Parts: sequence; C-alpha cells; structure tokens
Amino acid sequence: MKKTHLDIWAKEIIKKTGFILDKEIYRGNYYSPNKIRNLIFDGHYKKKPAILKLYDDPRLTDEPVAQDNFNKNNKSKILKAPQIYRYQMVSLKKGWLIMEKLPENGFFLKQPLNPSDRKEFLELYLEYRKKSPNRSTRQLVLVENLPAHQFHILRINHWFQLANDKEAELIMAGKTPVLKPKDFIPKYEKCLKLINKEFKNRKMIWCHGHFKPHEIFKVPETKTYYLTDFAHSKMYPEGYESAFIIWADWIMHADWRMNYAKWKKGIDDWLWELQPIAKELKIKNFHSLMKASLVERSLGTILADICATDRPRKEKEKRITLLYRLLKDCI
Repeated sequence: MKKTHLDIWAKEIIKKTGFILDKEIYRGNYYSPNKIRNLIFDGHYKKKPAILKLYDDPRLTDEPVAQDNFNKNNKSKILKAPQIYRYQMVSLKKGWLIMEKLPENGFFLKQPLNPSDRKEFLELYLEYRKKSPNRSTRQLVLVENLPAHQFHILRINHWFQLANDKEAELIMAGKTPVLKPKDFIPKYEKCLKLINKEFKNRKMIWCHGHFKPHEIFKVPETKTYYLTDFAHSKMYPEGYESAFIIWADWIMHADWRMNYAKWKKGIDDWLWELQPIAKELKIKNFHSLMKASLVERSLGTILADICATDRPRKEKEKRITLLYRLLKDCI
C-alpha cells in the first residue's frame, strides 16, 4: 500500500503522544480511493485501550471539539460518545484525536437494517433528538447562518462541481460521460425549484450530521450505545437527518441491481416508520418535507456519490436509473 502524507503524519503523532500502535483499522476516502481523508488506529494510550484518529478533510470540521461537547451536554443514560483523551486541531480541516476504545463485547449496527432492527434504531434516534444537545455547542460559522433553502443549494452547487470535473475527465479522454445533459439538466432545475419552495419556510437545527446504523455501536450486555464520527456535526435544514437515514441505510446500501418497485418499497417502508417519529418531534407537513429532502439526497447521490466517484460504469448507470425514477415520483 502506497504511503500517504497521513501515514507519515501518523508516525509523528504516535512519537509525540506516546500512543502505542497495534494496527490500522480504517482508511477513509473522499469519493475516491486515491483521496485518503482519515486514518484510524487501534492501540493503547497511558496504559488504556485507545483509538487514534487523524484526518485531513477537504471539508471544515471540528470533530474532536464536537465529540467532546456532545459528551459534556448529553443527558442520555443509554447513548454516549467515546471519551476524548487528547486531541489537536491543526486547522479547520486537519487534526487528530485519541479516544476511548469501544468495548470488545459490542458491535456496529449493520446496513441495511432488517425491519425488527429499525424499531430499535428509531427509538435510539428519538433518544438522541430529545436528550442530546439540540443547540449549537459553538458559535455558528457563516454557512450555518444561511436560510435552509440556500444552505441546501450551496451544497448541491459543490456536488455539481465535483460531478462536472469527473465528467470532464471522461470527455477529455474521448469517453462518453455518465450523465446526459438533455436528461439531467431539466430534472436538476425542477429539483432546485422544489427545494427552494419547501425549505424557504423550514428552520435550521443542530445535528450530529451522520446519524446512521454504521455509526451506532451497541453493547448488549450493558444495554448502552455509542455514537461515533462527529466530523459532520453542524446546523442542517429540518428534515435532513430523516432523509439522511434513508439515504445511508437504503439508497446507498440496498442492492442496486433490484428492480425499481422493490427498491422503492425500501424507501416507502422507512418513510412509514419515520412518520410517528416526526410527529413526536412536532415536525409539520412531514410528507412534503420528506419529498423535498429525498430530492436533495437524490441530487447529491447522483452528483457526488455516483458521478464524482470511481464506481463501475454499469453500477453508476443503474443507480442513476433508480434515482431518476425516484425523482419523477417526488417532483
């Protein structure tokens, strides 16, 4: 495996902190295997089992501070985050943290969840929304002060640029781009119109930003859970988290080879189960909110998670076909 600047930096951090390295357990990328954004190592710190995570992300993040603030303000007895032992934020995009190692007798929830596990997950989500910080634990940055519709549009514009750059690579190499502009652009314009209309009157709320099954670590013996990965904690538009859950659990992890009816049923099942949660959280006009939120997620998926990545061509085309059908149902 080719050494990256993060591998070299990891050696410096280990030497500086006295972290005793056991093994690498995760290597995260930014839409491409060639763009490594974080490394996670198992080991010991001050004679305690510990985890070292270092990151250099294109996006702004205050992960160590966000995680530490979560634990300081969290009122839940069953949901917590790993304790931070030591950290350094080198910049607004780069830093490292040494934290508590998760118990050996637990496991991360699997995606996609089976129906019985969804109930448990949603009960935990409700616990998180009611007992965890629901206001920013720091001063808001400029983008978090945007109205909800403009926040969404700004992010979509960024994903559009990612897709445009990847498609341009194909064109310059004499290959056929994945997206056909005559098909995509009219859909894109309709989507933006719907997002603007729905989110003009929606509020921004403080969120973990990545609340999904893969970020939940369950310890059955103590009936407790750990929430991980606070790299995305910030203000998001109302409805974002509900659509993100569907996106993370089903849109990205269900078998993309299945037919549309079966694939869409997975989304409908999630919507049905999220409805009482929305009612409990006093979210108004749930159906129109979720349509617009799924449109936002679909656009992001097409542009960033499909077009901007190195997925096989066949998979890209089939996923886009499914998402085009979903957009048709929503707009």
